[in-house]
Amino acid sequence: MPCNNAMITNVIKAHPDETVEVVLERLEKHSLRCLPVVNDDGVLVGILSLKKILEELLPVSVTMPDGLQRLNFVVGATPGIAKRLHKLKPVKVKEVMEEDIVVVHPETETWESFRLIVNYGSPIPVVEKETGELVGLISEQSAIKEMHSVITGLEKEGELPSK
Repeated sequence: MPCNNAMITNVIKAHPDETVEVVLERLEKHSLRCLPVVNDDGVLVGILSLKKILEELLPVSVTMPDGLQRLNFVVGATPGIAKRLHKLKPVKVKEVMEEDIVVVHPETETWESFRLIVNYGSPIPVVEKETGELVGLISEQSAIKEMHSVITGLEKEGELPSK
């Protein structure tokens, strides 16, 4: 079964030339953790996530795999991080977004998209193979919703006992 059955098609997006501040407002307004970033042609060029923004706010010594585990020895660390956010707000999304992202195509098997969610996190962008155009996203929620739909179909066909 292709994963396009499990994808969300009404996707809220960001543009590479928008500012971080504008995209943060959109993330908050829609209660989202990340947005796909698409160019003028609708081609996926990256993802901007709250996690990536938080990484930008912390010193590199804290975000490195073997880096510092605490900042509690730094007096006034929180205001310093807030100042970094203030400086980050006018920056263009293309300067901060993640560009190395895992994608699937509409014809990718559903189970493969689920495996990628487990291994790389959610959501997974769905792009046209030939053009790279974003056509949807697969999230944990849309994956489970699709499995519920499959269960209903199996129950109707008698392959699973009804509730």
